[in-house]
Amino acid sequence: MLGGVALLSLGLWGTINFVFGGKATYGSIFAVWMFASLPSIIKTLLGTVVIFAGTAPESFNIKNFAPTNLGAFLNPVETNKVLYSLASSLDVVTIWTLVLLGIGTAIVARVKRSSGYIAVFGWWAIFVLIGVCWAAITG
Repeated sequence: MLGGVALLSLGLWGTINFVFGGKATYGSIFAVWMFASLPSIIKTLLGTVVIFAGTAPESFNIKNFAPTNLGAFLNPVETNKVLYSLASSLDVVTIWTLVLLGIGTAIVARVKRSSGYIAVFGWWAIFVLIGVCWAAITG
């Protein structure tokens, strides 16, 4: 996970500095990413509650363990893979993290907040699109 955050921070750092004219350092973007990821603790705690609440083992999905997105309410076997991938991407905790990341990126790069949001949500949209296309190819 740490290596993934390091690589993604590099992409966000390049985007905010070279596309939007920011003045952020790589370390500051990395730190913002780590702090913005703290709401995922809530998702992990919700997943723990789901496990200990007596969920049937055959209905537990490790890829979608907490009911914080639309995909958690769909059957992963019977639902179209493209729809399931898109619905799983619309996650409350992920959007919360992205908003925090956009605000923090804009602050450390000394750019407008909208530039931070565009950079962060733009990369997120690209990765969601890649995931949906991969689900269409393999599903």
